[in-house]
Amino acid sequence: MAKSQITIIGLGLGGTSLGLALRQNEGDFEIVGHDKDPNIANGAKRLGAIDRTEWNLHRACVGAGLVIIDTPLAELAEVLGHIAEDLSPGAVVVALSEVMQPALDIGMGALTDRAFVVAHPILNRVGGEMEARADLFANSQFCIGADVTTPPEGLELVNSLALRAEATPFYIDPTEHDGIISLLEQAPRLLGATLMQAASNSSGWRDGQKLAGRTFANTTETSDNPAVLAESLFANRENLLRSLDQIESALGEWRTLLGADDEKALSAALSQMSDKRLRWEQDVKLQRWDSADEPVKETQPGLLRQMFFGDLFGGRRRNPEEDK
Repeated sequence: MAKSQITIIGLGLGGTSLGLALRQNEGDFEIVGHDKDPNIANGAKRLGAIDRTEWNLHRACVGAGLVIIDTPLAELAEVLGHIAEDLSPGAVVVALSEVMQPALDIGMGALTDRAFVVAHPILNRVGGEMEARADLFANSQFCIGADVTTPPEGLELVNSLALRAEATPFYIDPTEHDGIISLLEQAPRLLGATLMQAASNSSGWRDGQKLAGRTFANTTETSDNPAVLAESLFANRENLLRSLDQIESALGEWRTLLGADDEKALSAALSQMSDKRLRWEQDVKLQRWDSADEPVKETQPGLLRQMFFGDLFGGRRRNPEEDK
């Protein structure tokens, strides 16, 4: 009996890390990788993230039961258009995307008879190098969004993918997700660009750039690919504009504190935010969130999970607390 096939399209940080995570434990499946850059594809093969590379996108998807797409949002429609007729009946397609609803709209329009799910693994670790590795998503929230018509088995398989990466499946409404992400991930990048703009356009930049250190570097880091970042921001612009309004209001409060003749009030406000930041950092390290957000345990593994991963987690969702 032939092995089940998982195809990963796009072998950057996310795609390669998921391939490595899938390979951590035995499974009766083969991972086929495709990337438009053959050097990147070969690099993923050398790391052991995939079993073989396939330069032809159509052939890469033939026979796949699970297709993971990790490409820029602007390329998603084109990729789905190419592979739609190659997908087997019952195949599940999951697209990794920072913004869910635009990706979901594209997927539902392109794949009318296949299960399509959007996922956004949250890289919520504090510090550390951003490089492909098997544990990149371990203990992170693995956001999963889908349409109301998405077959349950499609969601189940993506749930199993998250568990295989040792992440926590987190089902969320795509629109709600995008509103939250606009403030927590997208606005910081835009603020970084804003600070870079203000600093580099200032009259003192010629000398000031020599004094810019770690704080400035971390704050102004935005994206390796400005075009991809712009596309993501624009796709979620309504939510992002609302988030910028919130930030503008908060900046007004800080301006008022700085303008007042009261250093203690400013110190108290900064202390409050520092405490909140430290509590959040501790929560990230411990991965202890509100119990109401914990996923519902499964009673038994489904057929699709067994096809790819077997009874890896004993028919239930893994609880990270049990590993401590």
